[in-house]
Amino acid sequence: MSITTIKFTTQFENLNDLIQAKASFEQKHPDVQIDIEQVTDNFESLRAFNSDAPPDIMDSGGWALCLKEGLFIDLMPCVREIDGLEEDLNAGILGVALQDDKLTGLPIDISVPLILINKAMFDRAGLPYPTDDWTWDEMIELGKKLTIRDDQGLATQFGFGTGVDIEYFEPFVMRNGGRYLSPDGRTARGYVDSPATIEAFKKVVDMFRVHHINRNPGEPSGAGELHQGFAMVFAFTWFTGGLIHHNIDDHFEVVGLPRMPGEEEANMIYMGGCGITTKSQHPDLAWAFLRHYILERPERFQQANVLPLTYSLAQQSGMTENKFWQRYLKELEVVQTSGFYLNERWNSSRQLINQDMERMILDGDDVGQLLRSWTRYA
Repeated sequence: MSITTIKFTTQFENLNDLIQAKASFEQKHPDVQIDIEQVTDNFESLRAFNSDAPPDIMDSGGWALCLKEGLFIDLMPCVREIDGLEEDLNAGILGVALQDDKLTGLPIDISVPLILINKAMFDRAGLPYPTDDWTWDEMIELGKKLTIRDDQGLATQFGFGTGVDIEYFEPFVMRNGGRYLSPDGRTARGYVDSPATIEAFKKVVDMFRVHHINRNPGEPSGAGELHQGFAMVFAFTWFTGGLIHHNIDDHFEVVGLPRMPGEEEANMIYMGGCGITTKSQHPDLAWAFLRHYILERPERFQQANVLPLTYSLAQQSGMTENKFWQRYLKELEVVQTSGFYLNERWNSSRQLINQDMERMILDGDDVGQLLRSWTRYA
């Protein structure tokens, strides 16, 4: 029996899920061998693609690789050959992944942020749990009441918990009607420096600098980890999955992001991509494995920290029966394309931008002026 080898180049560090998919696929297809090659970043993926032995399949922890011309085949014809599959793909995720009606990769490692609230902290303060119609100002007032400091000003409990990162601020910008970049990603001018973006940014900066409900960069803290001493947490799916895994999820409730003055229902999405290269010698077999890996194994979401691509996987895995995952899945209806997917230069400027954000919070540097200076990054 001759063996056909499918070469898979991956950027992921944890290969357990991929190895399990390889084993179960090879068991069903004894004449196929999945050869996994691990690389560190897009540069190494491109080097593998341009080598004398290019991969059949490549993945990326972000979506940017899938946007490069000439790397991947369009998977929509493959999708449409399978009855019902196009309708089964989550419409919100697909809306971000499709470019000019082409699907160059299947989204994987999908995550969105929501707010988790610590029930005991709310109960001790005699405060009602927020609901999805709450506003930013209401969140700030709750955060003030839930922040506890000792006589020396050291916080033993923070009202809110998030990091200082351009990507973590983006959902609030989106919900205020702002954006970092134009829809085609070609410019930041008129977007990152727009009144809606500046207004949202000032509100988030004030949460740190003025209201002091969130730990500042470098601030000493007696609040412990996010799940210990923070009343409200800006929580991606992996944080929530960790709570469920450690059986402490009963201590929390989930709620949507607060409404901003711009009144837009929107959120960011993190996702990687996995596609079949244009140099694949065995695209049909590569598609068969890709389907098996990403679309055909509901068991991988039974102890989940990311979201599935299809409605059927969400149901088969039991995620639709869990109150946390129900709400995360619903949030996929409003996800938008983030700036870091649209423009590589913008994405590569993340560290410089984050340094400016720390200056806004710690030194009081002018928010509008710095945002206007960021137009040089796209």
